[in-house]
Amino acid sequence: MTRLKISIFIILLLTGTSIFQGWWIDKNCNSLMELSGYAEELFQNGNTEKAAEITEKLNQKWEHFRKGASVFVRNNKLTELDRLFARIHHLTEKESEELPAELNELYHLLDLLKNGEIPRVTSVF
Repeated sequence: MTRLKISIFIILLLTGTSIFQGWWIDKNCNSLMELSGYAEELFQNGNTEKAAEITEKLNQKWEHFRKGASVFVRNNKLTELDRLFARIHHLTEKESEELPAELNELYHLLDLLKNGEIPRVTSVF
């Protein structure tokens, strides 16, 4: 009977961790996606100073998220996002025309990360 209780506890712990992980990644990815969309909008409207502030904030939020996400997500999924986040603030300060494309790519990669980590029937079976 003790083995059964321990097994049920372990299954419940793994299920709870999985639910928390999905919720946490979803919440943080949505926040980062909103900021990247806002930065792109500001840059398109010519407000590069405010866009630079937002991309700096975006980079800080990513660094905070990255530390925790590395526990739940494979490192190879985060590497490409690291590369984009490293370039975005620099591109904003230089007022590069590549910035909207980079922010759009960032948005889609965050969406892929979010949707890839949330357990769904199609991804489990």
